[in-house]
Amino acid sequence: MRRGSWPHAALLVAVTVLVWLVAGVAGALGGWMWWAVAALPTVALLVAPILLFWLSGERTWPTWVAFAFVFVLLLTAYAGPGDWYLRAAGTRTTATVREVSCLQTVRNGRCLYRYTLHDASGAPLPGEFRDTIEYEYGSPVDVVVDPRGLLGPRLAADLDSRVFDVIALVGFAGFAATVAAATAVGRRDPDQPAPAPQVRP
Repeated sequence: MRRGSWPHAALLVAVTVLVWLVAGVAGALGGWMWWAVAALPTVALLVAPILLFWLSGERTWPTWVAFAFVFVLLLTAYAGPGDWYLRAAGTRTTATVREVSCLQTVRNGRCLYRYTLHDASGAPLPGEFRDTIEYEYGSPVDVVVDPRGLLGPRLAADLDSRVFDVIALVGFAGFAATVAAATAVGRRDPDQPAPAPQVRP
C-alpha cells in the first residue's frame, strides 16, 4: 500500500464495511458451512489494522488504535446484519414453546436452549429459536419470524433495542477516523529533508 494514499484509505474503509457485512450475514445464517464462510471475513477484519502500518509511513500507533475499534466491530458483526434484515422483512408474532433441548452448556453451568416454537394455528415456525433463558412448555414468546425461513426466530424485544447499531456506528466512525489520521501523518515523508529557508538580500 502506498504511503499517504487517500484512495487506498477510502478503499480500506469500504472493504472493512463489506467484510463486516459478509461475516454478519454468514453468521446469522448459522450452520457449520456458513460459520466456515464467516471465518474468512473475520480474519480480514483482524488484518485491516495492520495495513495502517504502511498507510501511515510505518508508524505503529494507528494499528493499535484501529485494533480497538475492530474489536468493537467484531462484537457487533454477528448481530447487526441479521437484526437489520428481520426488522425490515420479519413478521412479529406470539409463538408458543413446544420442544426444548439443552444445545450446549455455557458459563456457570447454564444451558443454551434450543426451542421449537409453534404459531397460533399450531404449526411449527421455521428455523430454530435459541436462548439462555429457560421457557416452560406452552409459554408464550413474542418473536420476529423470517417468512423466508432463512433465519431463526428472534426475540422481538432484542430487535427493538438499537444498542448493537450504536456500538457498530461508533466502531466504524472510530476506525474511519483512525484511517484518516494514519493517512494524514503518512503524507509527511520523513525521508524528504525540509526545504532550506530562503534568505532575501
